[in-house]
Order: sequence, then structure tokens, then C-alpha cells
Amino acid sequence: MDTKAEYRKQVSNMGKKEFTFLKMQEYGFWPSHLPTPYERQQNESAEDFENRKKLLEEFETLSETIANACQEKAEIEKKLSHLNKQFQATWDYEKIRSAVAQEIMKESLARRAEKKAERERQKQLKTEAWNQRKAETILFIGKGYSNLLAKKETNVQRLQQNEMPVIETDRALAHFLQIEYRTLRYLTYHRDVVTFDNYFRFEIPKKSGGMRQIAAPKTQLKAAQRKILDQILQKAKISDHSHGFIKERSVLTGAKVHRTSPDLLINIDLENFFPTITFARVRGLYQSFGYSGYIASLLAMICTYCERMPLEIKGETKYIKTSDRILPQGSPASPMITNIICQTMDKRIYCLCQKLGITYTRYADDMSFSYSGDPDAFAIGGFLNSIRKIIEAEGFHMKQEKTHVLRKNNRQYITGIVINNEAIGVPKKWVKILKASIHNAQKLNASGGTVSEQTRSEITGKIAWLKSVNAERYQKIIDQGTEFLKTLT
Repeated sequence: MDTKAEYRKQVSNMGKKEFTFLKMQEYGFWPSHLPTPYERQQNESAEDFENRKKLLEEFETLSETIANACQEKAEIEKKLSHLNKQFQATWDYEKIRSAVAQEIMKESLARRAEKKAERERQKQLKTEAWNQRKAETILFIGKGYSNLLAKKETNVQRLQQNEMPVIETDRALAHFLQIEYRTLRYLTYHRDVVTFDNYFRFEIPKKSGGMRQIAAPKTQLKAAQRKILDQILQKAKISDHSHGFIKERSVLTGAKVHRTSPDLLINIDLENFFPTITFARVRGLYQSFGYSGYIASLLAMICTYCERMPLEIKGETKYIKTSDRILPQGSPASPMITNIICQTMDKRIYCLCQKLGITYTRYADDMSFSYSGDPDAFAIGGFLNSIRKIIEAEGFHMKQEKTHVLRKNNRQYITGIVINNEAIGVPKKWVKILKASIHNAQKLNASGGTVSEQTRSEITGKIAWLKSVNAERYQKIIDQGTEFLKTLT
């Protein structure tokens, strides 16, 4: 049989690839004891298939790496060929080195420009992200006041125990205060120089002489402070010994705690009471309730202010900061804040007084101590020194010139209420002034004159005050004033 015909027949029956490997085995090009790749492929296991697939992938990766290297080599050779052609006539090595250096410098500058452009792009992205964050949350409330804004952990359990509203975000705070978010941002940002002051500032005379600085918040801020007072501060625990600005307590309740005509009555005033309470102390107060450092900071900004002085700059009035942020005397929230902050001081003083048999009350910055016993056996100096140490340890200061030690032969008074007699009363001079006001008004009315509305209001208010202090003791003057007021209606 013809060999070529036989081969064609075998190729037809076996297939070209199988026939080729058969002949390779016959002529020694493929070991006869090893299966051909096609036999291996037909009989391979799943594991063999995965191994073969992995090898093919590695082969493709290697092939691609080699191709890239070859392309890079070709580009380098092309660049070298270009340089060789450019300088083959002269072979000026200095010129060649200069050209190569210039080329390298050009590429370096291009890379630098690319890196700079990328840095600018990243900076722009950060700026946009920062502006977005500033638009969505309050990130800064003024230099020296923003250090706790990153503390967002709220003690929900403590707030619930205190029956206080749970406020965890600035937007929740704006909703609680019933103001717009942008208004909250405005009210909680401290500025050293402003063109609009959120407080009415004025002075009122003190009984002891001098002027008292009052800062009363304007409508929008006052409403926010009132909300904080009603929904948060009023729910906090306060000392039993405090009688100032508390519902169902007054100068009368404070005076009535003490016995009348004690052997010793000591009155102490705290110096710069409201200004002593700083932003940090108010913020710490809100944190003690359970609010996060973030929300406590915002609440403290609303409840504090800084003293300012007006200054005309280029024809425009500016208000310049003259103090750090402190508690304003005129805010509806300030008195209750002082009562809460003074709790520890009241407790420490009470414990000392209890050991010595002394009765203690406080009305804002007025502290009163009464003692019934042998006054000569009472170490006044040592007692006052102990009280001073407690007061200073709590961050306050005694006003030395306003410390008065009153014995039975002195006029003993507590916040304007006289306690010398068996029943409490008001100073005699005060009653004389009221009698004179009624007498003068009666003479004016009898002569056909008109009693002013201001005079009527003063007489009405003073009569009401006498009724609340001791109606029985002042019944005669009360009846006289009441009958006269009836003739005016």
C-alpha cells in the first residue's frame, strides 16, 4: 500500500494532531511512556484543569510583561537612535550630555507639574468636603470655646433619669429651641467684635452704693434661654438652703428659716457672683446632666455672654469684647444656673453649720448664718475663716467689706427682712417712706391735683409687699393705703 495514502487514511481516522504525536513517538521526539497533551486533557481531573488554567494565566501575565518591556526597550532604542542621528556628525559629547540633561529636566518638570496639579486637586476636594461639613454641622464656635465639640457621646440614661430632653445633634437642639438652624449657628458663635449686640446693657444702683451691670438678652435669645430654663434647668436638683429665684421660695422663706432675734447673725456677700461663673463652668454643668461636650458647648454659648464696650470705627458703631464669656445678670436662665452650680458649696457649708448649731440660708450671692447661744463662746474668726476656705474652694470669693456680724442690739436683717422682733418685718425707714408717699398723695388729691400712675403703682406694690411680709403687724398702714387707693378709682 502507498505510504502517503496510508498516512492520509490514518490522519482521516485519528485526526491530524493525534497522528502527529503518534509519529513523534515513533521517531523518538515524544516519549512513548508519556501521554500526549490531548490524552491528558481528555482524562484530566478538576484539580488538573485548575492547575492548567492557573499556568495559562501566569503565562499570559508573563507574556504581557515581556511585551511591555520590549515596547519600552523599543522606545528607548528609538530615542537613542534619534540622538545618534542628531549628533552623529560631530559626536560633541558635551552637547549630547546637555541635550540629555535638558530632556531629563523637561521630563522632571512635567512630573512636578503633574504632582502639583494632583495636590491642588486633592486640596480642592478637601476644601469642598470641609465646606460641606460646615454647612451640615457646627464645627467651630469661637477661639477658646470649641475644644469639646468633637465629644459627641451622650449619656441618654442619665438624661432620662433627670427627665431632661435627649438632644444629640445641633439640628435636634434647633428643633428643641424652636428656632431655625441658621439662627442656632448665629447664636452659638462667639465674635470678639460685632456690629449687633444680642443684649440690652444698662446699670442699676446698688443699695450699698455703686452701680450693678445688667445685660438683658434681646427677644430671640431670651426665648431660647427661657426654653432651656423651663425644659432643662428647672428639672435639676437644687439645694434646700437656696431661696433665690426658685418657685415657692423667696426672701421671706429664707428669713423665716432663721429664729427671730438670734444671738448672732452673720451676713456674707459673694464678690462678682455672676461674672465668677464662666463659660467652662456652665458647659460642665450641662455635661453633668448627661449632655455631650458638643451639645453642652452650644447650650453654654446660649447662656453666657461677654462684656463689651461700644466703639465707633469709620462712622460705624462696633461692640468690642472686654471679657471672656461669663454668666449674664439679666438672663432668665442665669439665676437657676447659679443655684445648681452652688449645690456643692451649700452642702459643705450646711454640714459645717450643722456641727456648730448654726442655721444657714442663701439668696443668690447673699449668705446668712444665725446662731442662738453664748456669743462670747462662739469663735467668729475661726468660723468665717472656715467659710472662706469652702467658698474659695468652690471658685467664689467673699466680699470682705460686705461681711456683717450683727448682735441683738443691732438691726438684724436678712435680704431686707428685719428679724429683730418676735415677728419678721421691714425696716422702719421703709415704712416711713411709704407713709409719707400716702400722705403726700392724699394732700395732692384733696387739693384737686392728679396722683400720677407711677405713684399709684408704687403705693400698691409696697402695700402688697407689707401684706406678704407681715400683714398683721402692718395692718394699720395697709388699711390706710388701701382706702386711699379706693378713692382714686
